[in-house]
Amino acid sequence: MPVGSYDTAHVGTLYDAQYDYYSQRLATASSDGVVRIWSADQRKMLAELPHQAAVLHVAWAPGKCPAVQLATGAADGRVAIWRQEAFDQWSMLHSLTVTGPTAAIAFCPAEYGLILAAAGSEGRDIWFFTGKDGGRDCRGITETLAAAPGGLVALSWAPAASPSTLAAGPAAKSASKAPRRLVSAAARSVRIWRHEETWSMREELIQGPGPAVRDVAWRPNLGIPSSSVAMCFEDGLVQIWSQDMEGQAWNIQVSWSVNDEAWRLAWSKAGCMLAVSYGMNSCQLFKEGLVSEWKEVCNLDGE
Repeated sequence: MPVGSYDTAHVGTLYDAQYDYYSQRLATASSDGVVRIWSADQRKMLAELPHQAAVLHVAWAPGKCPAVQLATGAADGRVAIWRQEAFDQWSMLHSLTVTGPTAAIAFCPAEYGLILAAAGSEGRDIWFFTGKDGGRDCRGITETLAAAPGGLVALSWAPAASPSTLAAGPAAKSASKAPRRLVSAAARSVRIWRHEETWSMREELIQGPGPAVRDVAWRPNLGIPSSSVAMCFEDGLVQIWSQDMEGQAWNIQVSWSVNDEAWRLAWSKAGCMLAVSYGMNSCQLFKEGLVSEWKEVCNLDGE
């Protein structure tokens, strides 16, 4: 992963920043209504994608996807899907409008094809955009999921490999991939969903009064024979919930607190480290040790 800084002082407040699948480009979303694409090697801006409102979220398509490469979500509820036509030229392939400011956008794992999930902060639905043939055949909205009556704050896809497949060893490598799963979060509700022919709720981890949920992130399970979901709350609490096998109960594996209101979560690709952003401009990086013990290994202060 590239290490360094980017000159974003002139672009207003940054709401999101994401590297592409190969860590060659960085997309930033800012309050001035522009998504900027940066070279990770040279730290130079490559392109600007204008919007009509502040941009809150960016998401890169997974793996090699020549037709669709980037999704953006703005404060006016507009979610746009983009393709790079030339070195510094991008075109919008498709757009949709969710209810309220965009709360979350995320592409599912590449094993399932091109599927983008999008949700608004004032609507109950998660919208699914599907593309075929690497995105060249844009089918548009193919299904919706009524995930929360009061609006959502976050969502995250589960990895395609199921824990049972990982635990079975090399003989199971040719087994079919696990059904699509995701976790959704409203202010005071966290739900696990599974898709076979239709979407169905499998578990509600958080429900009722308590501190508001800010973010959820499903842990990559590369070599980890269990499912885990991290979540953070407005009071700074961070929790990791785990399920040993499909069909078993979810339980809190570990919890700790950061020193201010927690906002966003991000897993490393291998799932061994978790980044927690909190307060105005602070971030802590935690790494798993022995016996599910998580220790801080880095403190990134925006000052």
